[in-house]
Amino acid sequence: MVHSERFVTRRPEFGSDPDVALGIDGCTDAVEVGRGGFGVVYRAWQTDYSRWVAVKVLAADWAGPSRARFERELQTLGRLSDHPHIVTLHQAGRTAAGNPYLLMAYEEGGSLGDRLRDGTAGDWREAVAGGIAVAGALETAHRAGILHRDVKPENVLVSGYGEVKLADFGQARARTQRPGVRASVTASVLHAAPEVLRGEPASVAADVYALASTVLHWIRGAPAFAPTDEEPTSLLRRIATDPVPDLRPLGVPDEVCAALERAMAKDPACRPGSAAGFAAELRAAQAAAGVPETPFVLGDVAAPKDVAAATAPGLTPAPSLSARRRAALALSATVEQPSGVRRHALRRSVGLLAAGVAVLTTGYSQAPPAPAPVTLPDRLALGDLTLNSESAVRVVTVRNRADHPVSVGRVTVGGPSRDDLRIVADGCGSHRLGPGARCEVRLVVVPRTTGPVRGLLELTVAGRRLDTAIIGTAVPRRASQDDAPPGPCYGDAYQIGASAYGYAGGLRAISVKQFWSPSCRATMAYVWVWKQYRDNVATGGDTWAIDLSVQAGGPGVRQRAAGQPFELWTEPYPSAGRCVTASATVTAARSGAVTSATTEPWCDR
Repeated sequence: MVHSERFVTRRPEFGSDPDVALGIDGCTDAVEVGRGGFGVVYRAWQTDYSRWVAVKVLAADWAGPSRARFERELQTLGRLSDHPHIVTLHQAGRTAAGNPYLLMAYEEGGSLGDRLRDGTAGDWREAVAGGIAVAGALETAHRAGILHRDVKPENVLVSGYGEVKLADFGQARARTQRPGVRASVTASVLHAAPEVLRGEPASVAADVYALASTVLHWIRGAPAFAPTDEEPTSLLRRIATDPVPDLRPLGVPDEVCAALERAMAKDPACRPGSAAGFAAELRAAQAAAGVPETPFVLGDVAAPKDVAAATAPGLTPAPSLSARRRAALALSATVEQPSGVRRHALRRSVGLLAAGVAVLTTGYSQAPPAPAPVTLPDRLALGDLTLNSESAVRVVTVRNRADHPVSVGRVTVGGPSRDDLRIVADGCGSHRLGPGARCEVRLVVVPRTTGPVRGLLELTVAGRRLDTAIIGTAVPRRASQDDAPPGPCYGDAYQIGASAYGYAGGLRAISVKQFWSPSCRATMAYVWVWKQYRDNVATGGDTWAIDLSVQAGGPGVRQRAAGQPFELWTEPYPSAGRCVTASATVTAARSGAVTSATTEPWCDR
């Protein structure tokens, strides 16, 4: 895929982490952003192309199982990475020290797992569209003879432009694996199909299940079968026997729920026969709900001639120790996400479940390497942020993995977008963390200008400064997102200034916005009546009236409506070179109670 990347003449600033010398010509300012079962991933600046790239470097065991996984990922990405929803491979080679590396596109939006970390439910429309996009990538891989085997939110990346990309093909295997060979459990347990957890071979049906599980997690804000403080065997039993959670109470259409339930059927034979079939069901659900159908993009990739030979009888590799370690590490990283679970029970569950994974492979496991003493996320990827609107609350967790207490100093925000960041709850500043303890900082983002959002959450731990990069892209809210009426002035209009809110009984009742049309050089006002107000006033059949206007110091444009309206637009108001405000008043018919709100002036300069 050809990215329309933002061309710059100098390296943008992310933070002050110490740089790593990768030994790759043209790559500078490398910072570690992740570790996997076979190597380390860095963010680096590629000077010749003025862009950030992700560099995956094989750290050790070049002659062992890690080499096979590395070569699989190289071959797979080499054949598939021109698909618009598969992460792009730019080049491959060896570092100056002789370590093999893959140089890939760096997706600024982070992973879907990053977005879902706070447990906030997502918009089903966005999740279904993303699921269809990933299904196209998955079907392309399947038709090339490749199973992904590890589809999960952490392996769905989001570009700076909001596009989803399927990543991490290191677990991928040829579809023609010899029947009867017991497969290693290397997928993340919470999104693995029941048959995979039983040790059965990977299949197209298992990949479809994992994708549906990922889409459900996206909508629900939590995995279908979230871990609790129960015994680990109970979690495995729930995955194997419990029905898929019903999303209908969340307002998700029945057709979407039915498609997800079929794709996550316990019996693989009851699932759609392909990723394309699953995508077709999701697109039909979009059509039934009156939502534009997301394009299904299928790459033109044929299966290589050597797929069958590579998996001929006698050549199927045995489960490797590094594969078992990856399964345990992936499990622990996933199980730690939910909040509200007692830490000691969770750690015990992680250990026992990891042991269970080892039993499903060859019967034993190996402990992961010792973690860093104090950790916090390298970055918080927020994706697209609506201009002048407050984001959902984001959580940064600081963990003390040392065997002694550490002191946390002051917590602040910094970076070019520091004025857009606001800490709403600081549970870390001026605190002393005991061994194994953790604390949380909660923040929101209100972007004031369009374009990249680049901030830092900064804190000092034991005299050493640590930070988390806050990354996102501020985009204007289009009038079409608020059901604007037809017309040329509404077609290109976008929100200007911040929304204004009116309250009734302590609850938000109305929101007022201004929208600017560049083609008409005009401003329109819009008011939305919140559901809690409508429900309260409508009790007993009461009604209300809306008086909405947009003006610049004198008579402007006015619109009125009565009955039980929930939104209203004004006509376009010519405002070139003027300062305008929007005002709305909502009056309950019986009580006469008045609720009003007025935006701050916005000036066309």
